[in-house]
Amino acid sequence: MSEHRTSGGGRWGFVRVVALTGVLAAAPATAFRQAEEGKVAPDFSLKAASGEGVSLTSLRGKAVVLAVVRQGQEKSGEAVKALGALDPALANQATVVAVVVNPGEGDAGNWAAGLGAKGPVLLDSGGEFYGAYGILVVPSTGVLTAEGVFRGEVSGYTASYRTQVEGLLKVALGLSTAAEVEAQATAGGGEAKSEARKAAERHLEKARLLAKRKMGDKALAAAREAVAADPTWAEAQSYLGEHLLDASEGNAEEAKGLFQKAFELDPRLTEAHIGLARVKSVQGDHEGAIAALTEAARLNPKPERAYYRLGLAHERAGQFEKAVAAYRKALEKLLE
Repeated sequence: MSEHRTSGGGRWGFVRVVALTGVLAAAPATAFRQAEEGKVAPDFSLKAASGEGVSLTSLRGKAVVLAVVRQGQEKSGEAVKALGALDPALANQATVVAVVVNPGEGDAGNWAAGLGAKGPVLLDSGGEFYGAYGILVVPSTGVLTAEGVFRGEVSGYTASYRTQVEGLLKVALGLSTAAEVEAQATAGGGEAKSEARKAAERHLEKARLLAKRKMGDKALAAAREAVAADPTWAEAQSYLGEHLLDASEGNAEEAKGLFQKAFELDPRLTEAHIGLARVKSVQGDHEGAIAALTEAARLNPKPERAYYRLGLAHERAGQFEKAVAAYRKALEKLLE
């Protein structure tokens, strides 16, 4: 194959992969990209493992927990188990639904039932639900009110998964406000947070919500308020740096200072490492950026963002086939 055809094939592969992975840039913000908090969620109609058809409209009247899961995936299995063990006082007021994205890879009904699933198991055979909701991470769980209004999500699976879902259910059922649930989580989380940190967290949560709604200038302003409220919080420093770069590469020097501060405050913060590598790439140090991002991906237990940024760095350097490989790696890690 000639050099020209190889390069062209690489670019074609690159374009195709970018179409699939461009959303990775927004991974921290939301897993349900087409469901907006406070608005009615998209309707769907899927066949259940038991044979009947189920739509979101047919589930109205009770709160709904939508768990998007993958057969054979360990974290999805843990999520299904945790949902089967929800507080009965909450679970009895909700319909807990498992949406299986790979129903052709086994008996989805038996798989879910064996893990303790008590609600409908829906088969997303054609990817209808996956596309309609813009699912980015599996497992992911959304919680809706009895009227179908999207109240929030839990992306992935961690040790606090069940507690997070129960908190969202309390909000969806009108038993608690989001602020009360957050306060309860903080009270049970060990060392009390300072007032400055609490204020910074409120500002940063506002920034994330505004960013999700594509209100970039207001999101940046809220992120600056978070940094001002608690300059010792590395996450706020890094978040502001990231979104300054997203807004304009002309902000590279300011972003660099924020990432450096975040790194000083918390040398383990992956976002700070990735941010500093992004600055290197923007400022023309492509090899330095590639080396830093390769190391970040190697050390990070959840390296999909590092691989995504590595793909962008290779793209800037004109290394299209390496960019394709990095994007594909990001997808592989995202779907594990």
